[in-house]
Amino acid sequence: MSVVTRLGPLEARLVHDRAELVAAQELRYRVFFEEQGAVADPVIRRSRRDVDPFDAVADHLVVLDLERSSPRRPAVVGCYRLLRESVALARGGFYSAAEYDLTPLLARASEGGCRGELLELGRSCVDPDYRNGTVVQLLWRAIAAYLEAHGCGLLFGCASLPGTDVAAVAAQIRWLHERHLAPLPLRPVALAARRVAHEPFAAEGYDPQAAFRALPPLFKGYLRLGAMIGEGAVLDEAFNTIDLCIVLPREQIDARYRRHYTTAGEAAVAEPA
Repeated sequence: MSVVTRLGPLEARLVHDRAELVAAQELRYRVFFEEQGAVADPVIRRSRRDVDPFDAVADHLVVLDLERSSPRRPAVVGCYRLLRESVALARGGFYSAAEYDLTPLLARASEGGCRGELLELGRSCVDPDYRNGTVVQLLWRAIAAYLEAHGCGLLFGCASLPGTDVAAVAAQIRWLHERHLAPLPLRPVALAARRVAHEPFAAEGYDPQAAFRALPPLFKGYLRLGAMIGEGAVLDEAFNTIDLCIVLPREQIDARYRRHYTTAGEAAVAEPA
């Protein structure tokens, strides 16, 4: 099924065709490589698209500005990549498995502890001209409908702090570990080969309030929904980031935020694929 949510000229849904996927990959390139300083290999640099093998197997959620879109040139202004457990395990695994040991999550899912399969979220970005909150709300309304359609019980994925200087974000990492560390049955652990040497984070001059204020909006949005984090942080030099693993059990999403992301005036429908 293809989940659709609309608000004014903006529409959030799964991609319909290759043109929309290419537009999403072009948006990812502009945000990750041109704006945030990721390092492109020659193929990505020539194509000006952020592409990896997981794109071929994942679902791609996009927000389009219908007033600017045409069939040949869809105006994608926001996107998320969604990879379900059943698909990932049949096609080589999850993207996050290159950075984190996901054994606790996979075991929990196989034992029925998640009341549904895992869903990996990734490659989230919004066009700079549309960063007023509306696009993110539409994306999460569509994600909520996607969870219902596919019976997913737990969301997870790598979320990024900017830059590769661990000291610059140590306070933020400490704050997240102290206040939002996932319990052991739901705690991914950074792979030893990728894990940054970090303990103790921000041992001197630590200011919890300043650390929270410095968190990127994406992290704050996840926390409002009830997210926790895995143990450790991973340096991703190619993307010029330091990554943490977000874990979000569906049943822990606070009811007031679920209402916020699934109502408020837009049409929400499920269309046959």
